Amino acid sequence: MASGYSADLLRTIYQMRTIDIGPLRALHWPTSDLEAPQTLLAVHGIWVGAHVWNDLGAYLASQGYETYAVWLRHHQPGSDHRQLEGLGHRDYAEDVAAVVRELGSPVIIGQSMGGLLAQIAATLTDPAGLILLSSAPPFGIPVLPRLSLLTTGIRNCFGRLFDSSPMHPFADEAFLERLRPEQRARLTAYRTPEPRRLARQLAFWPPVVRASQVRCPVFVGAGDEDPVIIPWVTRRIAARYRVIPTFYQGRGHMLNLEPGWRAVGDDLMRWVERFVA
Repeated sequence: MASGYSADLLRTIYQMRTIDIGPLRALHWPTSDLEAPQTLLAVHGIWVGAHVWNDLGAYLASQGYETYAVWLRHHQPGSDHRQLEGLGHRDYAEDVAAVVRELGSPVIIGQSMGGLLAQIAATLTDPAGLILLSSAPPFGIPVLPRLSLLTTGIRNCFGRLFDSSPMHPFADEAFLERLRPEQRARLTAYRTPEPRRLARQLAFWPPVVRASQVRCPVFVGAGDEDPVIIPWVTRRIAARYRVIPTFYQGRGHMLNLEPGWRAVGDDLMRWVERFVA
């Protein structure tokens, strides 16, 4: 387990704790740096939880960044998933915004659906920066996943038109295709359903996010072989915020977990040091 981990990173991993911030539970990796350059708040994507940030969160903290990763509402272990019924993007985003306010002015890191929630939260608060990794797009930019995933998504979202029960994960072969077998096994063992209303919003009528309401610096990054958020979508998101996107060669959808995640972390820290700190 310790193979490939530096002493500083191992120390940070062992210091991780679970805390409450505002309305949400979160993982917290404290830093020993008394003058931490910035606080980071990570928001996970669809069907997963705060644990997807275990490696990257610990790494960022080991480099001096106070780092937190939230579980979205009813996603933490032991949650009653029946309470997810009827929730939408705004409910999740308002919870994230409450955490942002409690932390002061962190940099928000959002991955996949978490990227869309981070964009909404940035219009409701005043974060120091916004980092979007393989982010779902707001209204006006179609999702356009790989064709096989699109047809599967339509079938799952609308196969039972009046069904409002939480929707269980599907298409793991697309979301997790670049992960090692043991990583896939760990993630699939702790997958969380999502509100069917939210899944339909995400795929077909996402919320409006006005770029003029996001007043902080924005970083946009994605894998160049992402089957869920294809490069065309990432380019449109970057153009909306008038930035140049960063593409990671040979990477898929889970940049925070796939081999090479440290390089992603290094890029994020360089960007924070240049545009935020």
